[in-house]
Amino acid sequence: NPVTFMSNMMYACSIMYKTRLPLIVVMNKTDIVDNKFAVDWMNNFETFQEALDAQPSYSSNLSRSMSLVLDEFYKDLRSVGMSAVTGEGCTNFFKEVSNAVKEYYEDYVPHLEELKKVKLQN
Repeated sequence: NPVTFMSNMMYACSIMYKTRLPLIVVMNKTDIVDNKFAVDWMNNFETFQEALDAQPSYSSNLSRSMSLVLDEFYKDLRSVGMSAVTGEGCTNFFKEVSNAVKEYYEDYVPHLEELKKVKLQN
């Protein structure tokens, strides 16, 4: 459901910008439903719009408007599909966790240290 997808992405976006921490969107149960459609929706604005057109409602109109805002969010978003049952996607998941850890220490920690310095000076 594209409206549910949009709701989840808005929530992820708000968490990422509120905490400023690295974020990984993990789409689980890929042994039941492949996540390629969701990845396609994130990478192809037109495909998402077509999915919304198939379900006309007030919510889909709102999602259509919000999708323009999230287009920039998707560019740097880490996303992984995985299945706990089959283990498919676990390697990619751990690779993205390693990348997020690296980003944490290279970007977040220096930013936090700078905030501490500013706070101590005041």
